[in-house]
Amino acid sequence: KVEATFLPLLRGLSEHPLVGHADGRGLVGGIVIGRDKGKRQAFPAGEQMPGRIEAALRRHQVILRIIGNRIAFSPPLIITAAQIEELLGRVRAALDDVLAEVRATA
Repeated sequence: KVEATFLPLLRGLSEHPLVGHADGRGLVGGIVIGRDKGKRQAFPAGEQMPGRIEAALRRHQVILRIIGNRIAFSPPLIITAAQIEELLGRVRAALDDVLAEVRATA
C-alpha cells in the first residue's frame, strides 16, 4: 500500500520551520502553515505565506489546494510510491525556497 510511503513522508514535513503540523489518514492529508509550532501561531496575513508557498509549489510543478493556512493533499489512488516520494520531495523543496526568501528579507 502506498499510504505506507505517503504518511511518514507527509508527517516528516512537520520538522520544517514553516510547518506547524502535518498529518493524514490513508492518502488524504494536510499540513498547517505556522510561525510557531509550540504556540500554534499562524503567520500574519500581511506576509501572505500561503500564497508565497503556493507560488513556490507551482514553480516546482506541484498543484495542491491551499485552504486558509493549510495545504491539502489527496493524490489519486493510482499514484505509486515513487511518485509520492517525488511529490513530497518537491513540496519540501518549495518550502525550503520560501524559507530562504523569508530569511533573506529578515
